[in-house]
Amino acid sequence: ALAESHNLLHTVLATPEMFGAAMFSDQPIVGTLMAEYDGKLAGCAVWHRSFSTNRGAEVMYLEDLSVLPEFRRRGVARALLKAVARLALAKNYPSIYWLMMDWNKEASALYQSIGAEIEPGTAFCRIRDDALKALAS
Repeated sequence: ALAESHNLLHTVLATPEMFGAAMFSDQPIVGTLMAEYDGKLAGCAVWHRSFSTNRGAEVMYLEDLSVLPEFRRRGVARALLKAVARLALAKNYPSIYWLMMDWNKEASALYQSIGAEIEPGTAFCRIRDDALKALAS
């Protein structure tokens, strides 16, 4: 749903089997929280461990926060964020990091309302596929 709402569905390569291997192996590399609304799957949060060089500590990185369109503006995202925050504190992580599309004003308003800092002047960078191979060669 997240990739579709951001017009990025064409970039998705992941399969259910890949998610299963990442979440349910002996050493899982991601965690997932699912949200239900009236007994139906409404959204999910996918996170993993990271390290903050500024804090010198292990932190949580929120990879995706996704709420299906028909469940938006019903408190699902806020409930997921609250659950993620509780999990972070239970694991003694001092902070949670994530990225947001700069055009997503609703998400920006939600994040500001919960006390998140939105850092101006930051940009998401990635290198992959052929460019990654070229750089490594």
